[in-house]
Amino acid sequence: MSTIWATIVSSVQRLATARPGYVLAALLLYVASLFIVGARWRGFLRSIGGEVGVWRATLATLGGIAIGNLMPSGRVGGEACRIALVRRSGAVTWRQATIAAVWDRLSEVPSILVLAVMAVFAVRDLGSTGRTLAAAGGMAAVLIAGGLALRGLRRSDSRLAGLWDRLALDQINARVFAAGMGYSLLLGFQDVLRLMCACLAFGVVLSPTMIATLSILTMIGGLVPSIGGLGPVEGSLVAGLVAFGIDLPTAAAITAAERLISYGFSTLSGAVVVALMGGRSLWNAARRRPASEGPLLP
Repeated sequence: MSTIWATIVSSVQRLATARPGYVLAALLLYVASLFIVGARWRGFLRSIGGEVGVWRATLATLGGIAIGNLMPSGRVGGEACRIALVRRSGAVTWRQATIAAVWDRLSEVPSILVLAVMAVFAVRDLGSTGRTLAAAGGMAAVLIAGGLALRGLRRSDSRLAGLWDRLALDQINARVFAAGMGYSLLLGFQDVLRLMCACLAFGVVLSPTMIATLSILTMIGGLVPSIGGLGPVEGSLVAGLVAFGIDLPTAAAITAAERLISYGFSTLSGAVVVALMGGRSLWNAARRRPASEGPLLP
């Protein structure tokens, strides 16, 4: 027990040494990422007949992240709130917003694959066999947990069956999807830069491939059933940093700084957005779409 408390105290002390400039840079990069996602989603919305501004799409994204961070339903509740928010000021139907949200997520796949390839090189280049095994074991554990979570989600919603036949393939052309992938690649680059800034805030310099590995670990950790990824994300990030030779107090401090931005800032600011744009009535609207609009994905 004394060892645990000593580690906690050391981590807090290490956190206090963070360089403000790098922390601010990480925060600004996160804010920029919200606008990137907003612009990407707006592109898909417009391609299927919806009309909404980048600002509205960005605010809707932030509100959705906050709900996803706070609700046990996680991404499902967050997407429902995101869709409800974007509809409150814009010519967008439930069906259009839902289809656009699905394509928005699909456009992230190439970016994730790029990060995954970079992560493979980082794990391969680890000098110590023990570290390699630890990193590989940690990644495998998170991958398995994430796969089980996705499997459970797939079984929980029968509407996902035949989804590919309902995605307005005649309206989403190659140019629109390519633009979405471009935004996603930019978003992945931002994610790497943000994690790099979080590390530099404590004097830690890691290669881009190592940072990509950390990014993949946090993304997959977020798929493990939990509220806002609390626990799995932090554990994955700390484990990855330790595998790359960072001492535990510093790894914990880097993780805390990054999560204060990606979870703390997004939850607080997103909650304000939701409160100002409807609060409880907005959440009820997200759960109960108007019957006049018919099926969500006919």
